[in-house]
Amino acid sequence: MNQGLPPFYDEHTEILIVGSAPSQQSLVAQQYYANKGNQFWRVLFQALGVHDPQKYTERLRILKAYGIGLWDVYGSFHRTGSMDHQFQETTINDFSSLLADAPIKKIIANGKKAAEEIQIHRLFTDLTVINCLSTSGANNGRMTERLSEWQQALSINFALYYGSDAWLQAASFHLRYQVFVEEQNIPPHWEFDEIDAQQPNYFVLFERTIPVATIRYQAYSHDTIQPDRFCVAKTHRKRGLGKQLLQRFEEQALKDGYHYALLSAETTAIAFYEKLAYQRISEPFEEDGILCVTMRKRLTK
Repeated sequence: MNQGLPPFYDEHTEILIVGSAPSQQSLVAQQYYANKGNQFWRVLFQALGVHDPQKYTERLRILKAYGIGLWDVYGSFHRTGSMDHQFQETTINDFSSLLADAPIKKIIANGKKAAEEIQIHRLFTDLTVINCLSTSGANNGRMTERLSEWQQALSINFALYYGSDAWLQAASFHLRYQVFVEEQNIPPHWEFDEIDAQQPNYFVLFERTIPVATIRYQAYSHDTIQPDRFCVAKTHRKRGLGKQLLQRFEEQALKDGYHYALLSAETTAIAFYEKLAYQRISEPFEEDGILCVTMRKRLTK
């Protein structure tokens, strides 16, 4: 029998899209939905309202940013072709480890076969399961209906990206200009400093295509990471987005081998950082015309 693909997810995956089994093209390429007759990637990116980068690794990166995972109901199978009615022998995947590792909130069944098996085997009894028209070519005559179903099923607003890509830096700059230059009257040549010219890394949280929170970060020493230029759009404050962003940054820092985070906090934000276990380790000082203190945190899982 053929063996299916391993699941794609991480500890932040909240939506799991479940198909029946990979096509022969997907098995050869070891990529989800590699059969060009299947419209999965086109439907998905249209439903999300974002550009399809075409490159498989970039597609997965976007899925991760939106908290989307992929797997199939069948772990192994014998099938005479690539159609769902051609299965002759199958075994069901064990989803228990995935559900224990990831905070899954919603299951999207890609097509009738996946939906039937989920129901028959009671795979996700405690979760919301949404059945969508299959993205296979057989449903291309129902494209408008299919896209509408997938848009409603996904209905995701926020996506988080991190890295040093030029477009991420541009998004971070856009938000920082609004917050630090326009709101706080920091001169642009102070805000955009020599560190930005050294290609540091950025976390940027988007609502659809609009950046709403960002952190710049770079190594301070071999075991200490230094986040700075941390801000949230004025329209999105008091919604817990800053806390979520900082916590995701800390998780990534731990994965990258850092044990401490060191930052300059505006004195008005000391209480915010103290709630997140940061400790003040300096007297107040002026930075870019704003009174700040240095705070430090030991990073733990």
